[in-house]
Amino acid sequence: MASRAWLSDQQKRRATRIAREKGLTCPDCGGSPEPAPEQEARAHPGGGADITMRCLNCESASEFALVLSPEEAKALGLHAL
Repeated sequence: MASRAWLSDQQKRRATRIAREKGLTCPDCGGSPEPAPEQEARAHPGGGADITMRCLNCESASEFALVLSPEEAKALGLHAL
């Protein structure tokens, strides 16, 4: 079972940066995704995590998951969930 946590502003900025580094873009407009408002990060038992992302620049409500490696989750502070 995955643990959940709300993201701080600093964690949201880091998640946005990781998404850009991974080349993730909005499937509808190609814009940069950001963590979806009012969403939680889900840490997984293996040390990884995922964060629901959404493009806040377009009209679409498309959401997708930014999947983090254990190292990325640890850098975001999600390893202690």
